[in-house]
Amino acid sequence: MLIEQATVPTAWDKRFRYLFERMPFGHKVIALSQWVASQGIVRYLGEWHTHPEDYPHPSGLDRSEWNCLSAKRRDKRSTLAVIVGRKALYIELVPSSGCGTVLTPVE
Repeated sequence: MLIEQATVPTAWDKRFRYLFERMPFGHKVIALSQWVASQGIVRYLGEWHTHPEDYPHPSGLDRSEWNCLSAKRRDKRSTLAVIVGRKALYIELVPSSGCGTVLTPVE
């Protein structure tokens, strides 16, 4: 898997210091246009956001959102969930069952 693109916050998203609410309209349009333009090669993998901490961990809200996103996937693939911290990343593959696999960096 090669990740070459990610959407950035749009004008419709709501941003606060400790909360980011991604509005689906802008991101969904971008993902769909990329999928169509690539004839299905470029596809939606998941979600990313930041946490204001060195070594991030998902909140209860993060987990709830990831589980909902995974359950709604038509292709039944796991959702890639990434949290960017100040010093590290938290990366998890979240299947529709909700019990995800945390990925660790290769050193």
